[in-house]
Amino acid sequence: MVGASAPGLVRLLDAPARAEEDAGHEQAWVEGLVRWLLQRDRLPSLGAPDRSGRLRALAAVVDEHPRRDALLARMSAVWTHASAVRLLAEMGLPDHTSFLKEAGQRLTDRFVPLLDPQEDLYALVDRLRLTEDEARWLESLPEATLQRWSAVLAPAARSYAVAATLLSVRAAALGLSRELTARDESAEGESAFLTLPEVVRALAQQPGDAALLERWTQTRRACEQVVARTLSRLDRRGLSVELVYRLELVRATLLRLDQLLLLANGGGDGFALSVELVRGSASQHSLRELLRSTLRSLALRVVEHTAHTGEHYIASTRAEWWAMLRSASGGGALTALTASFKYGLAALPLAPAVMGMAHALNYSLSFIALQLLGLSLASKQPAMTGSALADALDQRSGQTAEIELVASIARTQLVAAIGNVALAIPVALLLDLALRPLMGHPLLSAEQAAHGLASLHPLRSMSLPFAVVTGVFLWISSLAAGLSANWSAFRSLPQAVARSARLRAMLGEHRARWLGAQVGRHFSGIAAYVVLGFLLGFVPVLCQFAGVGLEVRHVTLSAASLAFDASALYSAGGLSVRPLLWAFAGVALIGLCNFGVSFALGLRVALQARGLAAVDRRRLLRGLMAALVRSPAQFFFPPRA
Repeated sequence: MVGASAPGLVRLLDAPARAEEDAGHEQAWVEGLVRWLLQRDRLPSLGAPDRSGRLRALAAVVDEHPRRDALLARMSAVWTHASAVRLLAEMGLPDHTSFLKEAGQRLTDRFVPLLDPQEDLYALVDRLRLTEDEARWLESLPEATLQRWSAVLAPAARSYAVAATLLSVRAAALGLSRELTARDESAEGESAFLTLPEVVRALAQQPGDAALLERWTQTRRACEQVVARTLSRLDRRGLSVELVYRLELVRATLLRLDQLLLLANGGGDGFALSVELVRGSASQHSLRELLRSTLRSLALRVVEHTAHTGEHYIASTRAEWWAMLRSASGGGALTALTASFKYGLAALPLAPAVMGMAHALNYSLSFIALQLLGLSLASKQPAMTGSALADALDQRSGQTAEIELVASIARTQLVAAIGNVALAIPVALLLDLALRPLMGHPLLSAEQAAHGLASLHPLRSMSLPFAVVTGVFLWISSLAAGLSANWSAFRSLPQAVARSARLRAMLGEHRARWLGAQVGRHFSGIAAYVVLGFLLGFVPVLCQFAGVGLEVRHVTLSAASLAFDASALYSAGGLSVRPLLWAFAGVALIGLCNFGVSFALGLRVALQARGLAAVDRRRLLRGLMAALVRSPAQFFFPPRA
């Protein structure tokens, strides 16, 4: 009946049994059967049976075997061994309550072998290195097949109860850890986690008791409410990786507890738990899966902080549009001064590392001045507004509101860029004229100016690829803004500064409160600008040291540089219209690359953090195209009212 579809199966089944105390031998026997069933040949021979076919072959061979009942009892004895408790309680759940320890163990396990106990069912399943394919295959099995094998392989109800009792103690320890109780609004002595082990132990000892089942349900909901309250509070106060990891672990542990107790009391879905255990086995060694599951919540909080910042860079009304124009104009004027310092530093005989630090400080201090003076740098905004757009998509505020938000973003970016460039160029020209009496010559020599003008040519230079890299730098700085805002909220930094006894003694109570307010207003912006300054100033020097000729192309700095180049060439009588027009075109395209790349990256990360599907993006794109054809003016100018 089986034929050649199950080679070697009969020999595996007929392997002699050992004494009951030799559990390792018996588990090795079962492991051999499972490996035969799940064999993963890269190039299977033509006509070779798949896993479902091998499972049918195993059932046929067992049914025809003269010692059928003894074989089934032998399989059941191994699979329902006492060590099934560890399998039920731990498979798929992290081993450690600390993210760093868990990540370190997974990294170590990837390269360093570990000797597992031979009699441990958890270790047996772990050695199989199950994958998501096995979980999907298990889900696809017909009901008749599942019923046939569940009678043989289902653990005893007592195993479920013991596993739940063990897990309840661990869940209580997690729920009562200082990191969580310090952020729960209820008093520590009233936490539902205090009574969790007692309730689970009572239900495990008296399965089927309706009153205890109801008490368990209430306790589980109370514990879940503690987690929900903590997360809600953290939405306002910020998150840390360790705290997110612990909260996710508490949630997963409570879910497993509920499954185990239902099965111990004659209910639940044992097959669903089996699939979950297989999936857990497939993912529990993956460092990538650990990072993905833990950092997603943190990433969501970061992009939400970024989105909140981005809302300040969106001009919805005409008054806000004019305010952005004034703010961007001031930013352009200050950036022209930054560009003049850049050329002054480049003329100094400094070592490369010192030169890089000098440029980084020049950019950082200039950008911090922008932040403190309330001025705007257009290229900083796109990644922030990308997060704000993703937030609007997540809230499902309606396509009309979403299109209006995109139109507001577009016209705000346009007016900010115009304000930056429109003031950067004339202020740079005035600076060059003002410095000539002191220096006796233009800021740049004719050779330097000609080289600078040529480096802005969009087709004959690397200006556009460099502008793309600069767009990535701008996006990284927006991440720094979100991370620093989250960290500040997590530490309650503005309030801590305002109430610091040391600062109050040094500055006085009024000034300490003022300083706390300034930290709350400017901390994340300053952090983003410092990161951007070092990316623009120090990273190119570091790359050149490594033999990579990287330069930055920032639209406002490039516009100011264009003005210095044109002024020097005009004084030398070597300014031509054609190279100047190409340079202007290069500056415009640099701006598009800066804005486009940083906005796209910010939007993509924000959408992924919120788990929004591609269909939302396609729906928005279709609506945008229709709105652009119907009313293009709204993407350039704000409404009158």
